[in-house]
Amino acid sequence: MIPIIKSAEPQSLQHYRLQPEAVFEGQNFTPVKQEIRVQLVAEQGFLCAYCMGRINPDESSMKVEHWHARKKYPAQQLTYANLLGCCCGNEGAPNSQAHCDTKKHDNDLLFNPADPSHHSQLKIRYEFNGTIKSDNSFFESQLNKEILNLNYSRLMDNRKSVWSSVTKKLSEISGKASRAQIEGLLFTWKQKNAEGKLPEYCGVAQYYLEKKLERIS
Repeated sequence: MIPIIKSAEPQSLQHYRLQPEAVFEGQNFTPVKQEIRVQLVAEQGFLCAYCMGRINPDESSMKVEHWHARKKYPAQQLTYANLLGCCCGNEGAPNSQAHCDTKKHDNDLLFNPADPSHHSQLKIRYEFNGTIKSDNSFFESQLNKEILNLNYSRLMDNRKSVWSSVTKKLSEISGKASRAQIEGLLFTWKQKNAEGKLPEYCGVAQYYLEKKLERIS
């Protein structure tokens, strides 16, 4: 999970919201929802807001997630700041294998990765085996099996692979890696490619390299 910088909401959503009794998934909402998908995916670098797996702007690849669930917070169902792009989270599999929005259902999540006031509070950490943690113990329980199940085995394996990739890259540097070399590698993990895509699970690499820089300082 990495902080998300929201763009201005699509104009089509503004116009739709002005319709009488406008609701999410209401009449004539299909083209509006597609514009929402496209914009969410673009601002998130084609990554799921929770697990950082790859998503694309179509219903077979992603869901439009309500950080505050529609059922509990109906007044926010068309609020763009409340919307996130998420992967399908093993939809259809047993609940123990579900993750992200599919696992979350209507539960409340302590922090929103797209809320600037929450960015400094996320305090996400990763370990070499791919485990995701938080300095906030309550949020950590939500990241794990309680709500998002982000320590599901396949997700851990994917994050572990990124960790190994970064350490391998650093080991190929002759001698001790300099600050400039680490910063250069960090830049590649924060940079979108020509298609606007961030590297999958890039938060793992960013965390590891930023910790390396802290130790140099």
